[in-house]
Amino acid sequence: MILTLYKGMPLTRPYRGATAAMGNQGNMMDSTKKTKKWTIGSVFLTASSIMLSSWFLVQGRIGKKYPCQYSSTAFMSFFAAIESAILSLVVERDFSKWVLKGNLEIFTVTYAGTVASGLCFVGMSWCVKQKGPVFTAAFNPSLQIFVAIFDFSILHAQIYLGSVFGSILVVIGLYVLLWGKARSETEQLVLNQPPATEETEDCNGRSQL
Repeated sequence: MILTLYKGMPLTRPYRGATAAMGNQGNMMDSTKKTKKWTIGSVFLTASSIMLSSWFLVQGRIGKKYPCQYSSTAFMSFFAAIESAILSLVVERDFSKWVLKGNLEIFTVTYAGTVASGLCFVGMSWCVKQKGPVFTAAFNPSLQIFVAIFDFSILHAQIYLGSVFGSILVVIGLYVLLWGKARSETEQLVLNQPPATEETEDCNGRSQL
């Protein structure tokens, strides 16, 4: 949440092209619209976090009864496509805008469907089955760190104090969780070990358990 909501002071100089684009965009939006967009964005961000956390918990139970990650992901993607189509019809009824134009749009949709929706959910389902939903969800905030690195290195975006501070908190929280998880598994392994039997000898020299 800090990575997304808190911006802070800039730590790098802005790129010239990005500065001009941000200046033009800032002039087109007044403060009231910016506040409204931030409020709506924060509500949707909170709802998305709750829904994704619920998905991890539900997937943990599904994996126990139906361990086939590929088919479960295919069913989920199929119903998600139906819901997306209904929502798109409500928002945009002009079918001419649904047509993909250019190689970039085709590549973006194909990549989002095969990698972002297909392979990622299969991988997360497998991780939930192996390590549980809490362990898998702990790595989800690290995606924001890769997004910040991608923005700075390729899109020439600025690095802000909120991104650095939030990344540090994500790394610390992930380390604490992994440390606690490893310690819990070690203690559980020690408790599950059978008690050692002592071997004694009787008066005739025969060994007894």
